[in-house]
Amino acid sequence: MAENKTTITARPTTRDELQALAKPNESLDAVISRLITHFKSTQTRNRLAWETRIAKDRKDPAAVAWAEKQADLLAARLTQRQAAQG
Repeated sequence: MAENKTTITARPTTRDELQALAKPNESLDAVISRLITHFKSTQTRNRLAWETRIAKDRKDPAAVAWAEKQADLLAARLTQRQAAQG
């Protein structure tokens, strides 16, 4: 049974850029799949790096105090803006 396929509309320049990323004899479908995999991997690495940084900062009393101060300043600014808007 043949695999279902669909058409994606793209500008010729986008198609050409995808083709330029292709390895020899690689289909555009494979290029798109590779790009999606890379994007998801990058998102995961960034999320893990962020979570690691947050966990480290939560163990640092100075970082916690700084974050609490910043949160208080932002809350005060929001209250001021809301009061100014009536």
